Amino acid sequence: MPIKRDIEIAQYLSKEGESFSISLTTENRPFFNNLPNSYYAIASAISLCWTKHAQHNREFIEYASGYIDGTTMRDQSIAATYCGRFGVESLDGALSNYRYYYSRVRNLMPEFNTCSVQEINRLQQRLLGELNNLRNQRLVSGIGPWLFLGPFKIILGDQQRLWNNDGINAIILPTGIEVNRGIDRLVSERYGFMEDFDIHWLEENTGSLLDGYATCSMAHNFMSKIASLAQASILHINSGLWKYGKQEI
Repeated sequence: MPIKRDIEIAQYLSKEGESFSISLTTENRPFFNNLPNSYYAIASAISLCWTKHAQHNREFIEYASGYIDGTTMRDQSIAATYCGRFGVESLDGALSNYRYYYSRVRNLMPEFNTCSVQEINRLQQRLLGELNNLRNQRLVSGIGPWLFLGPFKIILGDQQRLWNNDGINAIILPTGIEVNRGIDRLVSERYGFMEDFDIHWLEENTGSLLDGYATCSMAHNFMSKIASLAQASILHINSGLWKYGKQEI
């Protein structure tokens, strides 16, 4: 039987997270409305800002979405101008690898504005297999679980029509530094639903893509517990934990 304190924090994270999800949607929707590039390429470009590989800047998102889509030539000055906390080389590598990876999987993409949440879930599983194969063949490097999952956070955030669909909670979302800090904070504050959580799961994974993805899945399962207590979407819990980790709430 969940205790009142656990339910209250879960509902608080959900409420704050939904507010943040709405603000992200408002911020990102103009890119999906106005840019000529493919939906997934735009989501990938925005996700690089979410992961702090790049600054959230219109010029960067316009360039990056076109570059990933294969319609824009490489501009060496962009990474240097708009790199985030991981530096120029990391951003440049992420863009190049996203471009190649997307060129190999673009035929798998659904129509994101009308597809079901189940189609997005199936897409995630298919892309995981494709990316794993590309990494094993050494055709792609640097795209680990965080960069692989990033676009799904942006896609689900943009597709408000899916927010109340039960199937949305099956789609694995990225954690990252701030979300990890939020989870760690919940553990240290001894909330009941975090009892069996091992904080070592949040340590940087240097193993295979599938190992890292499995770790993200374990964290996702605990977010699912919080979402269940709040009767909310994991998308909003993920956003709430981002704010909780930054101590904005």
